[in-house]
Amino acid sequence: MFALPALALPIDFNDKVEAALLCRSDWSTAWWHDYFNTHLQASIRDWGEARWWDSQDARLGGANSIEMFANIDTSRALMVGTLIDQPVEEVKKVIEDTLKVQFKPVQTIYGLRYMTDTLSVLVGLDNQQTKWYCARWNMGNRERVKPMTPN
Repeated sequence: MFALPALALPIDFNDKVEAALLCRSDWSTAWWHDYFNTHLQASIRDWGEARWWDSQDARLGGANSIEMFANIDTSRALMVGTLIDQPVEEVKKVIEDTLKVQFKPVQTIYGLRYMTDTLSVLVGLDNQQTKWYCARWNMGNRERVKPMTPN
């Protein structure tokens, strides 16, 4: 089997993806799947409630991305992210310097995460790689609760 040649990424690819990673844009699962299929070729796998693509070595926030991911249709989260082949502390520094954002440490039950005020997340992995993503959880349709009024 042979590898398909890499496609040239559109000029605005980094801007669109960085805005999504920083939770500064709206998106839909169908839109991101179509966008990544168009510009990154076919997905390489479905894993962890996400569809994954080879990132064509996109440089995002100053860091070299190796893969991109977006949630699958049945996921409870709307998610766009990237996998970076560097330790989280290095990635944190380069993104902060490049995009002028600040990631703050947050201890969760799953371990240490770094988050911006827009809820963009960096997670260090055991293999010295980093996931950078934005996720918005689908809470379903909620009835608007009327405020209580005093008697």
